[in-house]
Amino acid sequence: MTTLTVRKHDGAFVLDSAAGPRAWLRTGWTWRCAEIRTGTGLWTVGPTDRRRIAVTARAEHGVAVRLDPRGSHVPGPGGMVRWAPGHRCGELVRDEHRLAVRLTGRPGGAIRVDVTGEWAEVELVALTACFALMSRRRQRTLIMMAVIGGAGGAPTG
Repeated sequence: MTTLTVRKHDGAFVLDSAAGPRAWLRTGWTWRCAEIRTGTGLWTVGPTDRRRIAVTARAEHGVAVRLDPRGSHVPGPGGMVRWAPGHRCGELVRDEHRLAVRLTGRPGGAIRVDVTGEWAEVELVALTACFALMSRRRQRTLIMMAVIGGAGGAPTG
């Protein structure tokens, strides 16, 4: 098993390994879309549904990664891919290969990515999974802010 770490640095989330920085993810304020840069290219990543459970990473030549509990696709050979997002963790499984992402309890903390087996474009796949989980967390935060802001409205009576 290989452990990768994603940390916030200079406005981007940087994927590090023992060899040093490998790739980064840069988002907007609302987390509706982002960019992922790896050694092989630049991708636009964004949710494909309102609940932000499914996301895609695409370049001008098409979709490279699709994470969706109903049907996922990642680069490379192998069987069917299963994406199981949770509240602060998510798991991608293909055959005996596994990629597990775990967010910390606080936004901005280091993200742990445990990789078992071989994954083509592992940096792209890992950062797409990180975006999926962090985007959902951001959406929950914005909804809570709206609810709290709405509860403090004008007094009645």
